[in-house]
Amino acid sequence: MCTTTQKRSRSESQSPQIPVKRPRSASASGVPIRFLILSDTHGHKLPSNYPECDVVLHCGDLTEDGSPESIASALESLGNIKAELRLAIAGNHEISLDGQYFKSEGGSDKDHSRAVSLVKAEDSEAVKHGVVFLNEGTHSFTLKSGATFRVYTSPYTPQYDSSAFQYPSGEDRFNPPHFTPQWASNTSTADSLIPENIDIVMTHGPPKYLLDSTSDGRSAGCEHLRRAIARVRPRFHCFGHIHGGYGAQRIHYETELSSSSSTNHDVDGIITMTKEWVGKNQAKRKGYASLPPSAAEDFRNSKDQTLMVNAAMENSAGELENAPWIVELDFPVLEIAESGV
Repeated sequence: MCTTTQKRSRSESQSPQIPVKRPRSASASGVPIRFLILSDTHGHKLPSNYPECDVVLHCGDLTEDGSPESIASALESLGNIKAELRLAIAGNHEISLDGQYFKSEGGSDKDHSRAVSLVKAEDSEAVKHGVVFLNEGTHSFTLKSGATFRVYTSPYTPQYDSSAFQYPSGEDRFNPPHFTPQWASNTSTADSLIPENIDIVMTHGPPKYLLDSTSDGRSAGCEHLRRAIARVRPRFHCFGHIHGGYGAQRIHYETELSSSSSTNHDVDGIITMTKEWVGKNQAKRKGYASLPPSAAEDFRNSKDQTLMVNAAMENSAGELENAPWIVELDFPVLEIAESGV
C-alpha cells in the first residue's frame, strides 16, 4: 500500500508551509482541521477571496487541455491559496499525466515525462508552489498542531467517452474480492483498494446516486465506489467531475455491510439525508460554501455520519460559478514519545 507519512506538515517534497494565524483550540475529541475543498477549476484563474485554511484539497481537473503548460499554471494558482498543506490529484482532463492514454492519443513520451516531472520531481513546480500531488493510494499527514489524518486518493472514474484515468464500469478497483458482485470483475491492487480506518476519501468522481446527477438526469457515479464508502465509512468523501452534482449531502448507515448485501445499492446500509441548501451568491461573496451551523454541529458530533462534498466549481456553461467548500472537523493528535538520554 502506498502510504505517505507527513510529520509537522512537511511533505515528501519538503514544500514550504504557511503558518495558520487563526487561533486553535483542542476539544476532547481532538484538534480541529479546516479544509478548503475544490475541484474542476479547469484552468480558470482562482478568486483571491478564499479564506485561510489548514488544508486545501483539490479533487482533480485542474486544467482544461491537460498540457504540461496548463498543469504548471494551475499549480501556481493553487499555490496562492493560504494554507499549511495543499493536496491535489489528477482528473480525467490531466491527460498528459496518464501515459498510456496520452500516448494512445498521439501524445509524446517527452511531454508525458515533462508533465510527470512538474508534479513529482524534487524541484518540480508542485514543490515550488507548496502543492503535494498524490497518486492513487493511502497517505498520512500530521499538521503543526499535531492533528493527524489518513486520506485515500484516486484520480480514476468510470469509462465515458475518451479521456484519462478511466476504468470499465464492470471493474471494481476499490474493494476486496468478496465485496465485488458476481457480474463485475475485481481489479483491486494494494494502492487502489480503499482501506479500513480511513478518515477522508478524495476521488475525482462521485459514488453512485450521491451528488452524481448529470444535466440530462443520469446518475453517473460509480457503484463500486459507493459500496466501498459503505464499507469503510469515512468522515467525509470529496470529489467533483459531475458539474451538475455540486453541493453537499450527509449520509449515515442503517446496518452493518456484509458481502451479500454489498451487491445491491438498495441494501448497502446507506441512508441519505437531505441535500444541504447553498446560497450561491452569498457563497461567492464570502469565498466559500459551508454547512448551515446546525447541520455542521450535528455532523461534527455524529461519528456515524459521512459528509459527501461535490466541489466542482465550473458549471455546465464553462464558467467558474460555484464556490469551494469549507469543512471543519476534529482529528486526533499524534503522540510523539520524548527520547530519553
